[in-house]
Amino acid sequence: MKPSLASSHNPHNMKTIGVIPARYQSSRFPGKPLALILGKPMIWWVYQQCTQVPELDEVYVATDDERIFRTCEQYGMRVLMTSDQCHTGTDRVGEVAAKIEGDLFVNIQGDEPTIEPQMISDLIGIFRDESVYYGSLRKQITDENEIRAASTVKVVVDKNEDALYFSRSVIPSNVKGGRLARVYRHVGIYAYKRDFLRTFIQLPPTELEAGEGLEQLRALENGYKLRVHETQFDTIGVDLPEHIPMVEELIRRRSVAEP
Repeated sequence: MKPSLASSHNPHNMKTIGVIPARYQSSRFPGKPLALILGKPMIWWVYQQCTQVPELDEVYVATDDERIFRTCEQYGMRVLMTSDQCHTGTDRVGEVAAKIEGDLFVNIQGDEPTIEPQMISDLIGIFRDESVYYGSLRKQITDENEIRAASTVKVVVDKNEDALYFSRSVIPSNVKGGRLARVYRHVGIYAYKRDFLRTFIQLPPTELEAGEGLEQLRALENGYKLRVHETQFDTIGVDLPEHIPMVEELIRRRSVAEP
């Protein structure tokens, strides 16, 4: 792990903690964080990308599984055991925030080993606006199949980039023809100020959250704002074992391209 960088990198000198929630159980890919990518576990690759983000003062893997915990220790990664009562990644980040001092906590997906460090930097940069306490990212999409896929979470925002709604359905519907509104995919990386995170994990699940299967709607239904900044970067999430060769190929190409 690299040493902590000066807090002057961070908006308003906030101590910023990166958290990678990692659980062993996955209905479609059990043991996914430990799946080997070019000979190293997936969680290692995610962690390495995070260490390249200058705004992150510390990075932790948060898990409830001894196998993942031991692997992280073996590879010299900071790791914390969390309870098996965490229903979401946000719950796991909340447990870390109860143990680790920090002002801003970034929830980084453990199945995106090629995430661009700049994406995380851009997310943290949202908090230069002192009114922001909850942030995420979005990416414009034009592929019709991706737009219509229920696995693609869409988001619409207002003029301040605060989320209006998230859905697995097509939003906006663009049913009127003519000049079509742009469609954005939600990129599932979040950042929360400590006080908001404490509040959020204590809120009971809501109707829209249950209907869409999207926990961020819990915040919107309770009147909290979520700033969703546009990113130009894309990532390859690993949902199934057959996605690993694509990720390995991308990593190889990046290695060749680097000076």
